[in-house]
Amino acid sequence: MKNIILFITIFILFSPAAHAEKRHGPKAIEINVSVGTEDNQMKFVPDTLTFERGNYYKLVINNPSPEEHYFTSDGFATHIFTRKVEVIGKDGKTLVEIHGAINDIELKPGTSVEWFFFPMTKGKNLKLYCHKKGHEGQGMVGTINITGSLK
Repeated sequence: MKNIILFITIFILFSPAAHAEKRHGPKAIEINVSVGTEDNQMKFVPDTLTFERGNYYKLVINNPSPEEHYFTSDGFATHIFTRKVEVIGKDGKTLVEIHGAINDIELKPGTSVEWFFFPMTKGKNLKLYCHKKGHEGQGMVGTINITGSLK
């Protein structure tokens, strides 16, 4: 009997499932948006984002353009709970985690961030823009909507 208990204990301790990373919380719905384009167009792609209350999101923001751009939306920040923002390196690994309220992210050329959040309250036509000098006037504007009721 002791051998069986010893075997079970060793099996549990050394099984791959025992050492697999444990997920915390719900799986995030991934939404991708680009600030600018590779050919240097001043726009968000897509320029309209819609999120639904009761869901958990991972907003992947990347800058494929040769210029710096901002992802700014003061209204958006007041309607969500930010779990974290991760700065992603060229190798795809997380370099930095940021926690707390965020309303403005600057992205250098070729960089990406991942913003994990829960939409908390409804919001319609929340302004999204790049406040880099002249960019908003050249068309770097968009809209964010938060819809739905809590599930």
